[in-house]
Amino acid sequence: MVEPMKPLKKKDQIAFDEEVLRNLDAQMKAKMEEEERIAREKDEANKVVTEEWDDVQATIDANRQLSEQL
Repeated sequence: MVEPMKPLKKKDQIAFDEEVLRNLDAQMKAKMEEEERIAREKDEANKVVTEEWDDVQATIDANRQLSEQL
């Protein structure tokens, strides 16, 4: 037969709560860092796409000007 758990002593409960808090803080920090990393990667990818689009648009504009001159 399994005995029911005894409640922790106050100092043990405080130590347990502090450990749980530290673990949760570490998990939250890791999650936030991961989200920030993903946001930075998306931002960088968007910058690359924008730069490529600007290059394509510049090429189109240059071709249009050349065709108008001919």
